Amino acid sequence: MQAATVVINRRALRHNLQRLRELAPASKLVAVVKANAYGHGLLETARTLTDADAFGVARLEEALRLRAGGIAQPILLLEGFFAAEDLAVIAAQRLHTAVHSPEQLAALEQADLPEPVTVWMKLDTGMHRLGVRPEEAEAFYQRLSQCKNVRQPVNVVSHFARADEPTCGATERQLDIFTTFTEGKLGLRSIAASGGILLWP
Repeated sequence: MQAATVVINRRALRHNLQRLRELAPASKLVAVVKANAYGHGLLETARTLTDADAFGVARLEEALRLRAGGIAQPILLLEGFFAAEDLAVIAAQRLHTAVHSPEQLAALEQADLPEPVTVWMKLDTGMHRLGVRPEEAEAFYQRLSQCKNVRQPVNVVSHFARADEPTCGATERQLDIFTTFTEGKLGLRSIAASGGILLWP
């Protein structure tokens, strides 16, 4: 049996990015290219989406491949780092990292870095996959805000669980938690993936 093959139209991919930009003109767009760009080729996809404001990956190795391949845009580690020693590499490569666990926070506080790193605090608004629970979020945020290894201001990220189900009520609840928490905070904020942009512009 032959392996399945998918042919990607690069012009269509660029068009999709432009369409999302039209739907969210005041927003920056992060092109998520984790898992080898979902099997479409990490570097090939990133080089096609040169107009993306940033790229999102799951693992440090993916970010380093993008940097080695000439990608200069910000690169966000969506799940953060898994070992404290990775922080020196993150700082040197000027990567952005999600922070969502007490262990990651403690590692940041204890690290000896040559320069601070850009951090996205992951807030669990209802996806329940990764993230700081709302009742613990303010204390977590304040520790990040006071950490010498965090470039200020702290950014906040979350993720819709059911954005493709517009009548279920879950997205409104998540938005309420997210906007309540981020109100008055200076950093960037992100919650909408493609489904959120298409159905909740």
